[in-house]
Amino acid sequence: MEPFEHAREVLADAEVVFIGAGAGLSASAGLDYTDQKAFAERFPGMLQYGFRFQYQLMGYPFDDEALKWGYLATGLNHVYHSQQTQVYQDLLSLVDERDSFVITSNVDRYFHKNGFDTANIYTPQGDYERFQCMTPCTDLVWDGRESVASMLPYINPETQYVENRSTLPVCPNCGGPVFMNVRGGSWFIEKPYETQADAISNWLNDNLNRKMAIVEIGAGFNTPGVIRLPLENIAKQLPDARLIRISKEHADGPVGTISLQMTADEALSKMISG
Repeated sequence: MEPFEHAREVLADAEVVFIGAGAGLSASAGLDYTDQKAFAERFPGMLQYGFRFQYQLMGYPFDDEALKWGYLATGLNHVYHSQQTQVYQDLLSLVDERDSFVITSNVDRYFHKNGFDTANIYTPQGDYERFQCMTPCTDLVWDGRESVASMLPYINPETQYVENRSTLPVCPNCGGPVFMNVRGGSWFIEKPYETQADAISNWLNDNLNRKMAIVEIGAGFNTPGVIRLPLENIAKQLPDARLIRISKEHADGPVGTISLQMTADEALSKMISG
């Protein structure tokens, strides 16, 4: 049986759907951190510093908060104003009305924006809309969208600097530097994700004996312990679960894996069109 035919059969037969998503899914939706053309258009001021794509700046130690937030606020504003995309809508269509749960290493909230049940989305790597203290001095996190909006008018596109430093975000408790509440070091505050961590465990326990399609999309080896390995283990442990792995470069898996070696948008579109 051809992999696509097999994948469609597993999905059609499934009572519940468990989705694991990595960066490849959001890249298919237009948020590609290796896209040099999009980087040049969105961050022209960063080119003079030798940067060509966003992945180069993951965890970069900026020595000036004005440049750091000129870059970050521009990128965050793009994510905040993203709309529904075809690839996520295709995935939602394949899930249909069945009970489902999402675990994703992506922190862009694209699942939330595309109509997936927000009560059944777990983002263990964090959330771009939340800010936190970098110390951290407390477990406090807060909505960062207002801070981003306040900086935008003062970003010089030629230098990427925020020229009004009074708009730079600081911790409301200690006045120290802040960052998005995303996993990047020991400073990451886990507390906002505890409820969803419990929810995913409960959902899996409730569905141990049901036919489960496990759909993994765009998960590579940057953080295999978040998506790839846990989903492989679940597929091994549950007798009625089947793993469908969609990945342009890393579609292989344990015996029984249904491997679709292509981008998320290509695979999901083909699965819908038949």
